[in-house]
Amino acid sequence: MSSLTESLGQVLAVDGVRAVALVDIATGMVVRSAGEEGTDFPAAAASMADEARLARTALGPDRPGGDLEEISLMTPARLQFSKVLASRLGEGMLLFVDLDRTRVNMALASLQVGRLARAILA
Repeated sequence: MSSLTESLGQVLAVDGVRAVALVDIATGMVVRSAGEEGTDFPAAAASMADEARLARTALGPDRPGGDLEEISLMTPARLQFSKVLASRLGEGMLLFVDLDRTRVNMALASLQVGRLARAILA
């Protein structure tokens, strides 16, 4: 089993996580995923990559507030967030996470996934 598969499995083990994917920000393509992906999962992941590109453009080249770290989206039943992972290639990668909002504490999930995210590209 690859370390990427193991890392995604650890994120999937966080309470309330339904699915997780590593997404290329430049293309919006899912590199690897795990969990209960719905039919809209690839489109949602690509949409988060679009948002990351737009947010980085809005922040400007010098990014006075720092680089983008996370993007969140909430609906009555779902919570989706993406952690921006540092990468030397292209525009980087996102760790896209889909959660069951009724079963998750958003702050705790973000903290736990953030700790796990550090090892994804290591």
